[in-house]
Amino acid sequence: MIQLAQILFILSVLVILHEFGHYITAKIFKVRVEKFYLFMDAGFSLIKKKIGETEWGIGWLPLGGYVKLAGMIDESMDTEQMKQEAQPWEFRSKPAWQRLIIMLGGIIVNILLAWFIFTIMYTTVGKKVISTNELQKNGLSFGEVGQNVGFKNGDKIIGIDGEFYDDFKFMTMGVLFGDKVEIDRQGEKVELLLTDEQKGEIIKKEGRGFVHARSNMNQYFIDSFKGQHNFFEKYDEIIGIDDYKFTYVDEFIDTLKNLKKDSINFILKRNNEEISIKTKVDSSLINLKNYGLAYNYLLKNSFISGFAENSIGEKQGLEFKDIIVSINNTKIETNKELNNILSHNKDKEISLTVLRKGKEELLKIKLDKTGKLGIGLDDKEEEKYTVVEKLGFSQAFPEAVKQSWSLFKYNVQSLKLIARPKTGAYTQVQSPIGIARRLPDTWNWEFIWNFTALFSIGLAFMNLLPIPGLDGGHALFTIAEMITGKTLSDKAMGYVQTAGMIILLTLMALTFGKDIYFWISETFFNKN
Repeated sequence: MIQLAQILFILSVLVILHEFGHYITAKIFKVRVEKFYLFMDAGFSLIKKKIGETEWGIGWLPLGGYVKLAGMIDESMDTEQMKQEAQPWEFRSKPAWQRLIIMLGGIIVNILLAWFIFTIMYTTVGKKVISTNELQKNGLSFGEVGQNVGFKNGDKIIGIDGEFYDDFKFMTMGVLFGDKVEIDRQGEKVELLLTDEQKGEIIKKEGRGFVHARSNMNQYFIDSFKGQHNFFEKYDEIIGIDDYKFTYVDEFIDTLKNLKKDSINFILKRNNEEISIKTKVDSSLINLKNYGLAYNYLLKNSFISGFAENSIGEKQGLEFKDIIVSINNTKIETNKELNNILSHNKDKEISLTVLRKGKEELLKIKLDKTGKLGIGLDDKEEEKYTVVEKLGFSQAFPEAVKQSWSLFKYNVQSLKLIARPKTGAYTQVQSPIGIARRLPDTWNWEFIWNFTALFSIGLAFMNLLPIPGLDGGHALFTIAEMITGKTLSDKAMGYVQTAGMIILLTLMALTFGKDIYFWISETFFNKN
């Protein structure tokens, strides 16, 4: 419900202000505004009230909104008034330059809104950037697909088509947008040229997760092992194999993949002691899927970020953002200690102390036979690489304009990627339902306003597209009229508008249908 509330709030803000851009410019040029609607009122409206010459209302279908201008064929497809003689207060009676400004009014407001939000954010909470230099200080780690297309663990990305991105969020997408990726590989410069098919594999199988910061091996412990070997014990830490000790998890993964020996010495840390176990190499040992590695969170820096289905902890009082402090009056510092204590209290009641909104809360929780709370933890690892800079207004505004331009270019590059069928990027296009499912489960004003600014630039870009039915389509015909001095007949404009609406509604049906299908599959059939 919180995700739904967030997307409805964001859409409402964006739609109202976008349509206000059309409304205010129409009023400036004395064009009569017959309707102003948040969301579409196909068939009926939820709320409506006429004030003066304008009917204000809220529709039932959350697919944008509209203002209906007298003397214009728009989303309402009302052509009856066009059969009458043009009146001075009608849109069609105004000079082309005024009509163009009215058509671009919503887009202009969307851009101004993004500038305003970013400026306020930069002067209050600060400009936050996931530092590329900090995140890849020790090199990067790549998923299987990333390695298949030519990357290697430890690589550093130093440029994409000659450009370096300070913010890693843009760097990861830049790999998909660009043609040439420049890499520092152990001091040697290497260039990768990715094909559309390779980009498609990344998009389909791993997405942005194809690359991330390298994780230290000493931050993980064995939670389970499903193979034939029984020498592993829960809470063992893997240190190395033979004479090679691992620093990063990807080194362990690469070593297993490339094992050619018949037997090896596994070096483990058990009960704070280093031990060596010699074992034969077989398929169960080198199969990474057999290893259940758990991240050893520092609990003081971590909070509950999610709950498993039928979570014992959630049912008995744990909440999002809780920080676990102690169990049965015993202070615990790591996820490893937490798991160990829980496993020794199966089917028992425990006293769990959590830090909630700055105050300690004591909860009584009855564990089941699994001894698990059914919670997910998050230590906001990205924050380790996040650089925050508070700016004065004179600095914040130019940075807001610069950020908005970067996001606009991002949308252009995204469209180019979508238009290349071999990448399969078109399958990732999402409706508001799909976007809502990716929003956080807790209300966060900082996130909401940043997302609103980002979405506002996306809405401005989308409406600039020269598609009949969108502002860009109307603007294109108006510009053509200004150049040629000729206008389309009302009949032809009606046909064009109808064709545009069919295209838009078809795209909406496809994206909404896909997202609804995935939502139903995951909700009712547990399919991912």
